[in-house]
Amino acid sequence: MSSEYNEKIEELLKNEIVDRHSFFQLKYFVIGKEPTIQAKLWRCLRELQSRKETMDSINLELEDIEDRKLLMIIEMEKLRQSIENNNFQAEIEIKTRQIKRKIDGIDRSENSMCKKLKFAKEEANFFYEAYQSLEKKEKIKQFDDIKAQTEYWEQKLRSELEMRMLLRQPLDIELVKAILSLSDDAPIKKETINILNDSFDRQNKLDSPKTICKE
Repeated sequence: MSSEYNEKIEELLKNEIVDRHSFFQLKYFVIGKEPTIQAKLWRCLRELQSRKETMDSINLELEDIEDRKLLMIIEMEKLRQSIENNNFQAEIEIKTRQIKRKIDGIDRSENSMCKKLKFAKEEANFFYEAYQSLEKKEKIKQFDDIKAQTEYWEQKLRSELEMRMLLRQPLDIELVKAILSLSDDAPIKKETINILNDSFDRQNKLDSPKTICKE
């Protein structure tokens, strides 16, 4: 690869490469896909927990990187002192270059981890702000709150059912089983039973034998 080509690549790479989900994705495809406010709040907490674990792991890695770098610097200093004493100078110079390359590699790893930490913090901040905004509309409830879970499954199953009907797709048997497993007073269960009964009646009419007219 020519030096000119290398320079062009280096120039392009001065632009920041964002290695995380866009805020658009997080808003519409992570939080937005949840059917209720409670589900959105629970999702924010799960995502925050995930980002916190990532940040904790990165911080530990950065501490380890810093320690490894310090050990390399100490080793470099020992080699420098050996050179001054004229002991195995050629060998020591080679080892010194090797250590410098290792330190450069550690620096690159550190830069990479710092970028990951930055992106994880940005995502965590997004979910934190989203949580604060959602909680102004509705206070979070316990995950096993009956009312919250009932509303969640009513909306989730209704959305899937309506999507299949809109696209004129046959009802998925597992979806129907899930809906029929709900309590008898669930609106979506009543509606689904009516849909099934109507479908059954229409099929019976189609299957009924035709009357043969005789002269």
